[in-house]
Amino acid sequence: MPRGQLDMNRLFLDKWQMYLALTEANLPNLNLPYTQLLQHTSPGMLDRFDAWYIKPCHTWGGNDIARLNRRKSGWALQFSSGLRITPQNALEALEALQNRYPLNTTIVQQEAPVAKWRGRTFDVRVLCQRDQRDQWLVAGTLVRVGGLGSIVSNIGTGHGKVLPTSAVLQQLYQKQPTRRALTKKLNTTSLAICHALDTYYPFEEVGIDYGLDELGGIWLFEVNTNDRLGGPSHDLFSQLPNTRVYEAIEARSRARVLQMIADALNQS
Repeated sequence: MPRGQLDMNRLFLDKWQMYLALTEANLPNLNLPYTQLLQHTSPGMLDRFDAWYIKPCHTWGGNDIARLNRRKSGWALQFSSGLRITPQNALEALEALQNRYPLNTTIVQQEAPVAKWRGRTFDVRVLCQRDQRDQWLVAGTLVRVGGLGSIVSNIGTGHGKVLPTSAVLQQLYQKQPTRRALTKKLNTTSLAICHALDTYYPFEEVGIDYGLDELGGIWLFEVNTNDRLGGPSHDLFSQLPNTRVYEAIEARSRARVLQMIADALNQS
């Protein structure tokens, strides 16, 4: 499989290139759902799993995502907009996707075998930032829970809410050692992803979204980096009951900007 390629105009790795980059990195404890470009997807490939997510490579915020899942009779195709289609077989499902999405800039991704929170889709967002010494650190974590019936956990698209990570983990995993080990695994894996991405570009911030399975395994949903269009959301953390993490994130970001300005002035 080829190495991921940085988009030199936007200065980011799109969803497909990110998948290639992290497949090559082969990080321990990180499960990557099987992913393929739509242009290389066949009906036989769709029949390999019971459910798939379809994602445009360049969008964010859960926009224009679809979920395809097998039913007792045929398939069900649901879009984040609420539109539903019921193809009779994998070939009809594939044709419906090909008619809606660009073939070479859309990924088809296995639905990871992850747990739900009270019957709802959720993910864990881990935000990493660089500190004043240019070192990566885990700045904060939270859980995004999608609205009832939503196929995504994004707050806007999925009509969801933000919860403290510890509160959700306590409900999902009764044993404290399991929660402690999972928290450590989320942190160490997130930092490992940041270091892997350092070989592509010196990003300032990385926001990583994970699903969790019933045994405490972590599955990668998406990686968001800063680029010329913006960066991972800080405002999500302002919705937590305790705003100290948000305030520290904002302060760290401001300090980095001031430092870069000062460095630029000293070099001029």
